[in-house]
Amino acid sequence: MKLLVNGLCKALAVVCAALFTILVLTTVWQVFSRLVLNSPVTWSEELAKVVFVWLSFLGASLVYGSRGHMAVEMLARRFPDKGERFFGIWTHVVGLFFGLFVLVYGGFKAALNAWTQNLTALPLNIGSIYLVIPLAGVCISLFALNYIKEISRHETSAFPVPEAELEAAKGQEIAEEALETEAELVDAAAPTKEIEK
Repeated sequence: MKLLVNGLCKALAVVCAALFTILVLTTVWQVFSRLVLNSPVTWSEELAKVVFVWLSFLGASLVYGSRGHMAVEMLARRFPDKGERFFGIWTHVVGLFFGLFVLVYGGFKAALNAWTQNLTALPLNIGSIYLVIPLAGVCISLFALNYIKEISRHETSAFPVPEAELEAAKGQEIAEEALETEAELVDAAAPTKEIEK
C-alpha cells in the first residue's frame, strides 16, 4: 500500500506541475493575443477554466496525500497518545467518507448528468471535465486508508509534525552528536596527558 501511495503522490505531483504549466501558458497566450495581436482567442479562456478545475481537485488530492493541509490539533494533542491517535484516525475516516461518498459517488453522478452538455469553444463535453471529481475522490480515499493503517500501527504520527518541530529535533540531534564526539575526544586525550606527566 505504501508503494502505491508514494507512486500516486509522485504521479499527482507530475500531473499538477504539467497542468500548472499549461494554465500559465494558456493565460499568457490569452493576454498576448488580446492585447498585442488585437485578436482574442476564444478557446484559451475556456481551456484555462478546465485546467484550473482539474488542477484544483488533483492539487487538493496531492496536498492531502502529503499531509500538507492545515491541521488544528491543539485539543487532540492534549490527550494521551491513545486519544491523539483516535482523533488522528477519526479525521482520516471523515476524509475517507468524503472521498468515497461525496467525491466518487457524487462526482460520478454529476459527470453522468452533464455528459450530454458540450463546451462552446472546445471539443469536449462537461461530463468528461467532471470526471476529475471521482478521480480525486479515489486518490483521497486511498490516502485516507493508508493513513488510517499507518496511524493505527504506530508507523506515523497522528497529526503532521510542523516543520519547525522537525528542524528543532534535527538541531537537537546534531547538538547531542557534537557533545558525544567532544566527550570521546576528551577521553581519548586523557591518557596522553597522563603519559606526559
